[in-house]
Amino acid sequence: MKKTKREQLETLVHDMQALADNCDAKGEFSAEDRERMVKMTTDAKSLKDNIKVEAEAAGSLADAKSFLSALGANPDADEATKIAGKGGSPAPARAASLGHAFTESDAYKNFLDRYAGQGGVIASSTKGIQSSPMQMPGFKGLMTKDLITGSSATSAGALTANDRYATITDLIGERELTVRDLCTQGTTTSDTVEFVRVTAKTNNAAPVAEATTAAAGAISGASPGPYTVAAGSGTKPESALTLEVVSTTVKTLAHWIPITKRAASDAGQVRTLVDNFLRVGLAEVEETQILSGSGAGENLTGILNTAGISTVGSAGTDLDAIVDGIRTVRVTGRRRPTALVIHPNDWFSTGFLLAKDTAGNYIIGDPAQSVDSVPNLWGLKVVVTEAMPENTALVGDFRFAVVWDREQAAISVSDSHADFFIRNLLAILAEERLAFGVLDAQAFCTVTAV
Repeated sequence: MKKTKREQLETLVHDMQALADNCDAKGEFSAEDRERMVKMTTDAKSLKDNIKVEAEAAGSLADAKSFLSALGANPDADEATKIAGKGGSPAPARAASLGHAFTESDAYKNFLDRYAGQGGVIASSTKGIQSSPMQMPGFKGLMTKDLITGSSATSAGALTANDRYATITDLIGERELTVRDLCTQGTTTSDTVEFVRVTAKTNNAAPVAEATTAAAGAISGASPGPYTVAAGSGTKPESALTLEVVSTTVKTLAHWIPITKRAASDAGQVRTLVDNFLRVGLAEVEETQILSGSGAGENLTGILNTAGISTVGSAGTDLDAIVDGIRTVRVTGRRRPTALVIHPNDWFSTGFLLAKDTAGNYIIGDPAQSVDSVPNLWGLKVVVTEAMPENTALVGDFRFAVVWDREQAAISVSDSHADFFIRNLLAILAEERLAFGVLDAQAFCTVTAV
């Protein structure tokens, strides 16, 4: 028995879906598959148009629309557009069938323009046929066979659920990053940076009377003065500023994470999450390197490992010890400290934020306010970070710590790693290059046993 046009269309749409599922399963959409899909789409469009004409002639257009809508088509798309143009607010149009979306895509039209001859037919003798990637909203799974997977509910697939709300920072868990903001910011276009570091300062300036004798006179007095010279000699005291040229190389900080193409393209939030996670990771290791880098190999030489910085012990209370650090920087280094860097376990303790007087009143903290509402201590900006070793605080004039950026943090994506290309995997890489140096070691002082 001959099938009706509706039955033919039902069968055709079923075959198109089967082809789509098959392509999705094997992870490719070959030239032969495209040719079959084009033919079936053309046939489906012709059948659909015939059904619509017959339905209109029979006065049952509504029935035809209902039938076509059930097949995934959208005969009212033009009417919806007209209503919207008149200020109406029709419901968003549903996606058409796979074949309709395929033939209506810009990529498909460009494909025909390139290879089809007169009548829109691709000759069998045409060689080297290759279309651009055809992105069809609602049918991404067919075109890309896109560790982090897009299908597992315990991995990236969990992020493709409808109406799932989760802010990126809540998912990652960032630590406070402010040490770099204290430093002097610079740039470099070289792989090596040379800078002058002050290693010692001796000021012997003193009043000097006019010479009354040709004999040389001796200078006496201890730093920081006052100094005296032999009467009548007219000898000017000599001061000293000891410098050294320090050479440091630009270091690379980097890490990467694998992700499937499907997860990257189907779950946009996953890609955003990965990008932000990688950038935050670079910032964290950068902060740790600025403070504690060993200088060995590809490590920066951090402030705590810079030769010549001062150290004081915890004499009295922890609050007293910070004052000792400030005094040391001002007297020995002749600098004005700008900040205090301390580990959270030390700051949120009885030595600092929880310190109380004999009446039980908080000295620094106030339970009625946020723990972040204390902006400074003894006039120093307080930076609380896990990058600082516990039981040690750092007081310093951070203007004399310089970060030279060679390449700021950047994200790149490639399948050119191992066998990633044939496995539909991507490597997302975050990388930055920078150098760091301390211009005056005496501008910093560590306070131990806080």
